[in-house]
Amino acid sequence: MIFFVIVDRANAALPKYLYNLVLTVNNVEVISDANPYIERATNTTYVPIRFVSESLGESVSWNREKQEVTILSDHGEIVRLTIGSKVAYVNDIEKIMPNAPVMPVSPNRVMVPLRWVSEAMGATVDSTLRNETIHINIIN
Repeated sequence: MIFFVIVDRANAALPKYLYNLVLTVNNVEVISDANPYIERATNTTYVPIRFVSESLGESVSWNREKQEVTILSDHGEIVRLTIGSKVAYVNDIEKIMPNAPVMPVSPNRVMVPLRWVSEAMGATVDSTLRNETIHINIIN
C-alpha cells in the first residue's frame, strides 16, 4: 500500500499568527499592553479586551470563577463573553460569535475577536494593508 501526502508549500510555511498590526481608534494610533494578532486559521483579529473596550469609552469587569468578561458601555449596552465559548450575551440576548475569546498563557490577557466586540458596542471596523502591515481603525 502506498500513501501520498501533498503539502501546499505556499501555506505550509505560514506562521500560525500574524503580528504586523497597527490599531487606531477614531484615527488615533493606540498602543496596547499585549500584542494584538491575527489568527491565520480563522482570519480573526484578537485584541486585549481592555484595549478595545476602554478605547471606546467602555468599562470592563472580570469574573475569574466563571472566566467571564462583562463590558458596560456608556450607552447602557452590556456584553458578556466567556473564555472558550462562542456564545455571548448582548443585553441578555444570546448571540453566537464566529470565534471565541481566548486567554493565552502569554500574555495573560483576555483576547477577544476585535470586529465582533467592536460592532457589538456600536463601532465600525475598517482594515487596510499598507507596507506589509495591516492597519485597523475602529470608528466609534
